[in-house]
Amino acid sequence: MRKYTSEELVHEETYSKEEILDAALITHPKAKSCNLTEDDLKKVLIFENGSNLKLLKNSIKDEFWNEYWCSEWYYMAQRTNSLAEKQIIAFLSTWFSLAMKARELFDLEQDDIKRAEFMRNAVKAKFDNNPELREELMRTWDKTIIEYTYRKDTRFWIDQETLKWMNILWKVMMEYRDWLKERKNELESE
Repeated sequence: MRKYTSEELVHEETYSKEEILDAALITHPKAKSCNLTEDDLKKVLIFENGSNLKLLKNSIKDEFWNEYWCSEWYYMAQRTNSLAEKQIIAFLSTWFSLAMKARELFDLEQDDIKRAEFMRNAVKAKFDNNPELREELMRTWDKTIIEYTYRKDTRFWIDQETLKWMNILWKVMMEYRDWLKERKNELESE
């Protein structure tokens, strides 16, 4: 199983249009696909439910029994040590439009290395608690997973003008997918 080092997770890369077209792509309705045409989007494997912004069927519970209905907000709650802030973020996770405010309300951890580890925890919790999402993840085969969105934060999303990003979230998701495959092979061989 491939496990990325912290340095590899935060390394910024540039993707070609061909690499994007060969990926399992998570798209967003607001995304202005300046590098992809409608015909391009018809050719790619779409993996919408891979987005950390999708509401979950089964919540993620933290060590304090706070429930998060979106893995993005579980990720954000890990970025604070305040139990009160975690509770508010969990509450906000039930309403997508309110949850976006958590970034503005709290002084969350900004260190890229720590954030990558928090994202690793969020991805594991999301797929561990949602078996149908695990199956959907497995159907991405060995493709690179890319979230193609309108945001310009290159840590987690692609800059559509430069096609640069770190791809932290999706590296972690591919890492988890590899772990699932390895575990499945081990179980089958027993």
